[in-house]
Parts: sequence; structure tokens; C-alpha cells
Amino acid sequence: MEKIIHRYSAHFPRWCQAFGDHVPDPGGEARAVEWLIGADCVGVILLPEIRHLLMHELLGQKVPELEFRQRSVRLNRHDYHEVTVLGHPGYAALRELLLGPEEAHMYLTYHLIYPPGTRIITLSQKSPLPLLYKEMAPLAISVFE
Repeated sequence: MEKIIHRYSAHFPRWCQAFGDHVPDPGGEARAVEWLIGADCVGVILLPEIRHLLMHELLGQKVPELEFRQRSVRLNRHDYHEVTVLGHPGYAALRELLLGPEEAHMYLTYHLIYPPGTRIITLSQKSPLPLLYKEMAPLAISVFE
């Protein structure tokens, strides 16, 4: 299935809206990937070096190629197979959001319970606040059941 993700960047560097209520990821702080699952959104907190790579790949000027499968992900020329994170309920929630009929929106958020400067890569069924974000070129992805 092909899906278009609306991508957004902040009008001003380091500005973003709050993620909102979510189920915390038990033990997430001890891993490279921490999942946040909200009512209509999924967020990912990554180690800074991974986040910078993904932000460059996903939110950069070049439109990336992204493919989600049950137990693998392909981002441009990088394949990730059977990685522990792909079996996490957060990844399942992300795939469910992407397989759903609703629009999907990607942008950075924050939350007060996480250390200052922590940014969350967020995929949501709702668009972000237009006062804080401007829309970029959309991202076409492939999601397989």
C-alpha cells in the first residue's frame, strides 16, 4: 500500500508543540529507541546520533524512499531486518497508523517529562499547529501487510 505522509518543519528552530498524553515505554530510556503511543499518534525518541541521521533522511530537502514491512524497514539504501525494535508494540502501533485510512502527518514534538532538548519524531492522524509549523514536500511510503 502506498501512503502519503505530510511532513512539517518548525518556522523557528527548536520550536515545537507538546506530544500530549501517552503510554510510557517501560525500559525505553535504556534503549536506543523509546516509543510513545498516544490516542492518535506514535512518537519515537532516539539517541541523538540516530535522530540526526533520521531527521536528515526523513525531514531533509531530498524526498526519501521509505518502506515498512512486518519485520523490516528500508530507508533509502539502508535495510533493517529483524531488529529488536521492529517487534516492539510501538512499531506495531506505527504500522497500524500507516495502514489506516486517515491522513498521516510527521513533525517533531517535545514533552515536559523528558530532559530539555529531547525531540520526538511524531506521526499523527492530526496535522500540527500551523502557527508553529510549515508544510514541506510530502513523503510517499510503502507499507506492506
